[in-house]
Amino acid sequence: MSKIFVTGITGLIGSAFSSMILERNDMEIIVLARGSDVVSAQKRVSQVIQDQCSFDGKPELACSILKRIEVIDGDISFMDEIELLERLKGVEVFFHCAADVNFGKDPEGRTFRINYEGTKKMLELARKLKIKAFHFVSTAYVAGKYNGMALEDELVAEDFNNSYEKSKFMAEQLVRESGIPFTIYRPSIVVGRIQDGRIRKPLAFYRVLEFLAKLKKHRCSKMQISPAEKVSLNFRLKASSSDKIYFVPVDYVQHSIVEIFLNKTVNNKTYHITGNSPVTTEMIEVAVGEALGINGVTLEAEVADPNPVERMVQKCLSDFLPYFSSQIIFDVENTKEALGCPSMTWKMDAKNLEKVIRGFYSEYYPEVVGYSPFSK
Repeated sequence: MSKIFVTGITGLIGSAFSSMILERNDMEIIVLARGSDVVSAQKRVSQVIQDQCSFDGKPELACSILKRIEVIDGDISFMDEIELLERLKGVEVFFHCAADVNFGKDPEGRTFRINYEGTKKMLELARKLKIKAFHFVSTAYVAGKYNGMALEDELVAEDFNNSYEKSKFMAEQLVRESGIPFTIYRPSIVVGRIQDGRIRKPLAFYRVLEFLAKLKKHRCSKMQISPAEKVSLNFRLKASSSDKIYFVPVDYVQHSIVEIFLNKTVNNKTYHITGNSPVTTEMIEVAVGEALGINGVTLEAEVADPNPVERMVQKCLSDFLPYFSSQIIFDVENTKEALGCPSMTWKMDAKNLEKVIRGFYSEYYPEVVGYSPFSK
């Protein structure tokens, strides 16, 4: 039975990958996960896999999957290399997914330490174990502030929006220069699945949706009306418009990475897991307004004389707004070659975009939309 070493199993992509790969294949995985004073690493992993299997509609598989997961309690930033070398004997493949997804400032260097230094340590470990393949989950936004077509097998950025992008860019450089056969996966903005909009662990874009839900609740409370009532928020956000905002469903990310991983040929290629149906700034405005029951929120290239509310909102959301103004086009030729064109038959059109947004609100903020078709 083959063994693979996985980091980041408790994250959105790591858990989705691990549950599907163990469902489909007779293999074992060894994972590195952090415990705490409250919960052990073993319990964290167990809960995440149970949640993931339930999310995938296959809760009965959790027990058999967990039997093939060995948990090492540790952190990629402060790992015991001697212990890991001993416990990873026989492992031939690494799947490195652990990351700090932080779009804000990084004064303590945590993002750089986890994303860059952590990858450096994983590669050093991989060399000593003489592994056959290194699979690395990066991000499509290693392209940073680039304008134009970003090719899959190139690093094109000259400037970045945040430490997350830069640290992932530098980590990719390490992987490419390591001399170890590699595969790099670059997902874009991961959102809920196409069928119902649900997502197990909302991140990034969902912080914007969460903020707007809380703002609506506050406004409705002041007006002494139900939070499900339609309300006008009336503020402007400073962000240039774009028609190149790449939302990608989490189930497409899961299936794509697993399919490419299972292709035994590791030939130093990079894959944009982005789809090829980007949405526009205007589509997001409309979809959020319809799903949340708000109006009066607009994105504008320049905001003259911002009022106190607009300054507050701009400050709270400024880390995410560059992605609403992105001018990057993601090449997907490698991905189409690996998966075939039928894999991209889904389209993030207006209907599916609104479904993704409604899926989040109905599960996590049902009081602001007036219904909850899902049970947590």
